[in-house]
Amino acid sequence: MNLDDSSAAAGSGIKAACPTVRAFFSDYEPPFDAVPIVQRILNSVPQKYLVGLREVVLTNASGLSRKLRRSVTKSRGRKVRFDKAAGLYHPAFNGRAAWIEIFLDNTLRGWESGWWLRIPLIREGKLADVLFHEIGHHIHFTCRPEHREREDVADVWLVRLRDNYNRQRFRRFAGFIRFIRALLGPFIDHQREKLMLRMLQGGSISRAEYEEEMGKSKPGKVSVRQ
Repeated sequence: MNLDDSSAAAGSGIKAACPTVRAFFSDYEPPFDAVPIVQRILNSVPQKYLVGLREVVLTNASGLSRKLRRSVTKSRGRKVRFDKAAGLYHPAFNGRAAWIEIFLDNTLRGWESGWWLRIPLIREGKLADVLFHEIGHHIHFTCRPEHREREDVADVWLVRLRDNYNRQRFRRFAGFIRFIRALLGPFIDHQREKLMLRMLQGGSISRAEYEEEMGKSKPGKVSVRQ
C-alpha cells in the first residue's frame, strides 16, 4: 500500500469532520475516562482516512442484550461472538454512517485490577491498538480495498497509524530518541525483534502485524501523511 496517494474520498474534495466520541456503559464502571484519550488518538489520524466515519462508541460487552451477545462476526475465517470482541467496525448501512464500537471491558480485561492502567502510555496503547485496527477496517472498506484477508489489512494499518500517532505524541523527544538510536540502534533493534517474535508466537499479534513492524525500517517504506 502506498500511503502517499490520496484516498478516493480526499480526492473528491470532501473534508472529514473528526468522528464524535461518546460513552455508554451498562452496569460497568470504567477504570478511567477513556473519551478524551480516544479523541486525542483520533486527532492523530489524517482526515482523509476518516471520511464517512461518524462516531466511536465506548461501551461494555457485558451490557449487551442477550441477542447481541450471541451475535457473531467473522475474523480470519472463524466466527467470533460480539461479547468476546474488543471492538467492532460497522460499515455504513441503510442511511446510517459508518461507526466503531469499542468494548472497554474486553479491551482492558486482565489489566483493571493492577496498577498498570495508571500509566498513561499503557492506557493509550491498549485503546489505540483496538481503535487503529477498526479504523483500518474503515480505510479498507471505503478507500483502500485489497483482495486479501481483511484482518491482515487492518493490522497493517494499525501499525502505520500507531507509528504516526507515536511520532506526534513524542515529537518533543525526537532529538533524544534519535540520539539513543544512534548510540544503541543495533541492540535496540535486536531486542525489539526478539520481543515481537515472542508476541507472534504467543498469539498476541498477527503475522501481518509482525511483518509490518519488522519491515517498516526497510528502504522504500513510507509513513502516514497528513
